[in-house]
Amino acid sequence: MRESILLKGVSKKFGKVSALDGVDLKLKKGMSIILGANGAGKSTLLRCIDGLYKVDSGTVMVDGIDPYLDDAVHMKLALLSDNYALYDYLSVRDNLKFFGRLYGLKDSEIIERASAVLKELDAYNYIDSKVFTLSRGTKQKVAFCRATINNPSIILLDEPTAFLDANASERIRKYLLRREREGATVLFVTQKIDEVTRFNSDIFVIKKGRIVASTDSASLYKSMLKDSYINVRLARQISSAKLSKITGLESTNGSRATYIKVHISSSKDINMIIRELLDAGAEIAGIDYTEPLIEKMSLDGER
Repeated sequence: MRESILLKGVSKKFGKVSALDGVDLKLKKGMSIILGANGAGKSTLLRCIDGLYKVDSGTVMVDGIDPYLDDAVHMKLALLSDNYALYDYLSVRDNLKFFGRLYGLKDSEIIERASAVLKELDAYNYIDSKVFTLSRGTKQKVAFCRATINNPSIILLDEPTAFLDANASERIRKYLLRREREGATVLFVTQKIDEVTRFNSDIFVIKKGRIVASTDSASLYKSMLKDSYINVRLARQISSAKLSKITGLESTNGSRATYIKVHISSSKDINMIIRELLDAGAEIAGIDYTEPLIEKMSLDGER
């Protein structure tokens, strides 16, 4: 089966700055994720795949087509970039009609498609609002709708849940999982490890313009929990005497704590700490982990 997205030895410089340095990537249909810190080359990579940037060396093929040389591929390709790409003084409806017409869609078809996506993202009430009046999160939802108005089979997303609350982020994730099941190729880039681990997908780690690791959620958790911390929220207070017996206790929010920070070395430690807290009479309201810096993580498969 031919790759949906194929990159061979792709490099891109801006002046003396090397944004991409010999990137090789083969992606078939389904969900794939690029994980990297700010400045790692994620956005540049997407723009090269979309054909917005001409690569300095190497090859980019999208469904067998060079996107920089052949615009035909954009009928099946969509990019949500790191800016909204919307006209502030047009309504949401008129924005979507404008961009939909670029794909040769009729206005009735555009509004039907847009309405379905906006309703799915809980943003349909804003369809007749001017873009400049919208919140940052609502603009992100409209931009997502604009980017997918052509019902693309290949979807490129730059931080798709940026500026969104937990509910809206979950709606985006459900949309992407549905499109994956329908046979689309979905590639999104992010710097959020928590975002990555919500999908059971191939994960490619980019550092300083190079793909340094290919991994999955299980391996990522194994790496990130080697030397980390979890924050445990308690539904009722626990005495300091009981807390002092908790393995790896780092800090609390008082002598009768409702919030504690605990050092861990693996996922097994989390289960052990939960058992210790339950034995101490705690009622656990929730557990969060302190997300490590991507650039400081040591990943299995790193080269």
